[in-house]
Amino acid sequence: MIDETELRNLAHFQAEAPILSIYLDVDPTRHTSEEYLILLRHLLKQAEGQAAPEDILAVQRYFEHEYNWSGRGVAVFSCAAADFWRVYILPIPVASGVMVARRPYISPLAALLDTYERYAVAMVHREGVRVVLFHLGEPVYEEVFEGEEVKKLKRGRGSSAGAERRGGAPSGSRHMEEVAMRNLRQAARVVEHFWRQHTPRRLILAGAEPTVSQFRDLLPKALQEIVVGTISGGPGDNGHTLRERSLHILRQVEAEREAATVEAVVTAAAKGKGGVLGLDGTLSAAHEGRIRTLVILRGFHAPGYRCQSCGYLTAVEMDRCPFCGGVVAEISDAAEAVVTRVVEDGGEIEVVDHHPALERVGIGALLRY
Repeated sequence: MIDETELRNLAHFQAEAPILSIYLDVDPTRHTSEEYLILLRHLLKQAEGQAAPEDILAVQRYFEHEYNWSGRGVAVFSCAAADFWRVYILPIPVASGVMVARRPYISPLAALLDTYERYAVAMVHREGVRVVLFHLGEPVYEEVFEGEEVKKLKRGRGSSAGAERRGGAPSGSRHMEEVAMRNLRQAARVVEHFWRQHTPRRLILAGAEPTVSQFRDLLPKALQEIVVGTISGGPGDNGHTLRERSLHILRQVEAEREAATVEAVVTAAAKGKGGVLGLDGTLSAAHEGRIRTLVILRGFHAPGYRCQSCGYLTAVEMDRCPFCGGVVAEISDAAEAVVTRVVEDGGEIEVVDHHPALERVGIGALLRY
């Protein structure tokens, strides 16, 4: 399965021969496998004349004879001349598309990881917690803590009922609340240990109120800060329900974060400090290793130029690199070259679907310095 380490490995790979990158949406809830194969053939037709015939045949053979039609998306990278072949079955749908270049086309994978990589759902109840670690919407690890049983208070007879009639809190009720709070405190420690061990980027809490609110208040501040939403439900909810509800929350959170990040880029660029907008300025910042967060409009592509010696990127046509004097060659997609450079440098990628300011220029960035 794809993760940040694997994405960085892809970003580092470069071949002398063209690399065929294919993304195929194979969500079984929308179309049949036969319909997806027709779409694949259309995509491969677009690659003819750019990709090597053996790479086109290898991809076609894989989908027609080897792929078991699991997952909801597939990414395939092929370069037979460099003995390079990678397949990633994705549990999240991707937009179908094809790209042929000297590097793997990684923007769609970067976008998926930015939204869905390593998050946890903690299902809290008065007797314990169940914590599930998800990666790209798939459960990969689970931990369960069961504390002391919290018995329901029986009304009617006995000293507890008498205390309630006199207006005081029943002693049995107080005891049960104490038991529940002990369980919640221990559950909070379990979730904190889980977080330190597995380092999820985001946490979603599930359960009934007021238990969820009480539990959140018991978490360390650092853990409270990564809580991005809550789900109503009980400890018996199945994995599919948790998955779909958590993915819905993550999509909402990501949309809000994307909008806020683009606004931050626009403001910083307007002040002339800490941000750039437009391809040329972003290319220069990428070459200098200054990009902390790249924002790019989904589907944005633009030609550019890259030095064959030092990797200098520019949108301006030139023959020689101003830094090392190397030969500068045109590249078909300078925007993807920026994505690759930022991934290599350990920066963040925000692939944005809609934003007026970004739709005018296509790309921008927040800078490290």
